[in-house]
Amino acid sequence: MELCFLHADAELQGPPDKFNTYVTLKVQNVKSTTVAVRGAQPSWEQDFLFEISRLDLGLIVEVWDKGLIWDTMVGTAWIALETVRQSDEEGTGEWSTLEAEVLMNGQEVCGTKNPTPHKILLDTRF
Repeated sequence: MELCFLHADAELQGPPDKFNTYVTLKVQNVKSTTVAVRGAQPSWEQDFLFEISRLDLGLIVEVWDKGLIWDTMVGTAWIALETVRQSDEEGTGEWSTLEAEVLMNGQEVCGTKNPTPHKILLDTRF
């Protein structure tokens, strides 16, 4: 089964010139990263395809702010793969609150906690 990530938009709280952000996507030990975009309402229009063999896992979405020396995580979201829509067409996406921490079940991420004021709009589908 192929998971398709089409685009993401974010609403970040703070001065627009503060942010130079990018998104990392992680699923089944595969990681992909978008380019960095400036501003408090960035939009990433990059397509990613992931081969999925287990629907009991999730897609980890992290928003990072690029720094001179270190990058800082703005927030993270966890999308259960079993909740991703099946469609041949692009959708409008769903807003998720970015959280500050991930929840672990052994070695696997199973959710997130501690909401931040930041949000992300994700369009994903199978």
